[in-house]
Amino acid sequence: MALDYNFGMKKIFFILMFFVFPIVQSACAVPVPQVFSSLNSSADIKKEPTAAKKEIPIVQKTQAQIDAINELRVQAKFLYNSNKLNESMELYNKIADADKISDDWLFLANIAQDNGKIVDAVFYLKKAIECDDKNYKAHYNLGNIYYSDNKINMAISEYNKAIRIKKDFAYAYYNKGCCYLKKKSWYNARYEFGLAIKANPEEPSFYYNLAYTNKMMKRHKKAQEALDMYNKLMTQ
Repeated sequence: MALDYNFGMKKIFFILMFFVFPIVQSACAVPVPQVFSSLNSSADIKKEPTAAKKEIPIVQKTQAQIDAINELRVQAKFLYNSNKLNESMELYNKIADADKISDDWLFLANIAQDNGKIVDAVFYLKKAIECDDKNYKAHYNLGNIYYSDNKINMAISEYNKAIRIKKDFAYAYYNKGCCYLKKKSWYNARYEFGLAIKANPEEPSFYYNLAYTNKMMKRHKKAQEALDMYNKLMTQ
């Protein structure tokens, strides 16, 4: 099949996947439905200048309180998966901010995005990262928002953070390549699409954008090879 040299940027598959269903790992880790003890502390009580400050003892939550918070999470996720976004958010908001874990903020960001509240989504994603800076999905989704807002350098920075945490994250490489396409940095785009293919050789869109990139670099044979692979995967 001959390569169609008329396909252009508007036909490129800029697939910006947003992770909606976080996986199960340890508390306050990437992303987390489990709950362990959440500690609350208050400020030291101010005494007379001559008196020593008295520390308030840290109060550990009871198992019943932990179970109640965990049950709210389970119900909130069920409502989210049932596309009852507002009801889901109401349950998440019943969890005190001090008790929220990275998973909670990530879900709140997903809900905000689904409702078109991008500013709120950015805030929640940053809170997810604040809770757990190893939450690669939060970095990735934040990069997607920056990409959509044409903040390309900021998007690349977030994709890089996601990749440093999860080195085989194919879609982070791919979306990073899409950023370089926007910048018309063909060599960098080709490199990132190659890494995406290495991490996930079964995704057709990776080859399609690689074909386009090679075409722009006048590497017509390589462009045809990538397009052939795209067509093969699309017919499987």
